[in-house]
Amino acid sequence: MSNASNSEHITSTGHKLSAGGHLDVHYMALKDEYDATLRAAGIRSGWSVLDAGAGNGVFLPLMAELLGAEGHIEACDLAQENIEAIEGLIASQRVACPISAQIGDILTLPYETGKFDAVWSANVIQYLNDAELTQAIAEFCRVVKPGGLVAVKEVDISVWQYQPQDPKLMWRLLDALSDDVQMSGAMRGTRVSAWFRAAGLENVSAITTLAERRQPLKPVEREYIRNNLEFLSGLARTRDLPEADHRQWKAIGEEPERLICDPDFCYREMWVLTLGIVSKC
Repeated sequence: MSNASNSEHITSTGHKLSAGGHLDVHYMALKDEYDATLRAAGIRSGWSVLDAGAGNGVFLPLMAELLGAEGHIEACDLAQENIEAIEGLIASQRVACPISAQIGDILTLPYETGKFDAVWSANVIQYLNDAELTQAIAEFCRVVKPGGLVAVKEVDISVWQYQPQDPKLMWRLLDALSDDVQMSGAMRGTRVSAWFRAAGLENVSAITTLAERRQPLKPVEREYIRNNLEFLSGLARTRDLPEADHRQWKAIGEEPERLICDPDFCYREMWVLTLGIVSKC
């Protein structure tokens, strides 16, 4: 695998930043905020929940804890290696409720209508274009019982910052990536509620989380941020940017620790948890 592919953390599906190792680091670096987001979704004890696009299962242990012994989780993902990781997790850990896993596409979920009390989907819809997002939310609504919950957590990278780096450097790169489906999809977090309403979901609400890390950084936080900077540097090489920007991104990719070790370093990312209830009509 090329260095570019390594920095992109690609799964067998071709999705960037979705390989199991990167997901583990991402989750652990932001664990407090991630756990609070899952708790805020309103998942209740005893429910049957679908984790749609479960990745390697980082949210499953806490979700099982929230559901308790009477609950049940179905986890689906496109990547075979992620399903194998989930099966390994189930076999190696004592989880609080039954969990099963299978390969599945969120655009055509392999479950019957009205099977679940809730759907949870985290960091998945960024890989979809607008039309596919409409289709995915329709599928979420289909497999959830009337009165059940649809919960979608997604980033909004329009506030992605690595201070004291000039934020305009990031803005110019994101603008140059406007034709990239994943990058565009990762800037929709604050607008997912509009898709929910269009799908007929009721009681639509949104919870925004700003995650910020400053010095001193924990080792897992440093690793996660370094991964991001190397990823962005690789993307910058493929885009038409000012020469000065190319020089800066090249330097950041070659020595990300120089930026990370700045005493005034501050990393920021934001995500939005969008909630809606399937109509009983």
